[in-house]
Amino acid sequence: TRVRSSAASDVYKRQEVKASGCAGAILRCGYGDDIASQDDKQWIRNLSECERLGIPVGAYLYSYATSDRQAQSELDHILRLIKGHTFQLPIFLDVEELGTQHYAPRCCEIVCEGLKANGYVPGIYASLSWFNGYLGTVRGKYIEWMARYKNLPEDTYNGQYAIWQYSSDGQVDGVSAVSYTHLTLPTILRV
Repeated sequence: TRVRSSAASDVYKRQEVKASGCAGAILRCGYGDDIASQDDKQWIRNLSECERLGIPVGAYLYSYATSDRQAQSELDHILRLIKGHTFQLPIFLDVEELGTQHYAPRCCEIVCEGLKANGYVPGIYASLSWFNGYLGTVRGKYIEWMARYKNLPEDTYNGQYAIWQYSSDGQVDGVSAVSYTHLTLPTILRV
C-alpha cells in the first residue's frame, strides 16, 4: 500500500504509518503555478516526517497548465519544492483538470523532460480514460500512475502502468484518507 497525500488529508501520524507496513508515500507538493500560496500546506511537514522515519517518498503536483508558460511555471514550482531532498519514488505531474486535456501531452513533456534534465525520475498521474483519450503521444515515455477505481488491473486491463490506483477510501493507521495502489515499480524502476 502507498499513501497519496495532500493538504486536504489530515496531517499524518507518520510513526503509525511506518508501523502499519506502508511501502511509501507520494506527497502532493503543490498545485499550479510557482506561487508560494499554491504550495501544499503540509508538504514540508509530511516530507520531513517521511525522511525522518525512512519512509520511501515521491511527490506530485496537480496541473492547471494550458500554455508553455504555465507548464514551465509548474516545472519551476516542483523543482523549487523538491530541491535538496532525495526521492526514492518518481516525481509525478497530476493531469486531470477539465479544460486542460488537449494541452496536457505538451505539459507532460515540458515538465517530465525538465525533471529528467535535473536528475529526477518523472511520471504522469492520470485516469485510464485520460491516458487513452488525451495522452497517447506521451504513453510509454514516463512512469505511469493510473487511476481506475475498478478492481485490480489483472482483472480489467492488460496495458502498461507502473502504479494502479484502485481506491480513494483506504485505511492505514495514522492517516484518515488513503488511496490504495497496486505496484509494479520495483520491476521497472530501480529506486
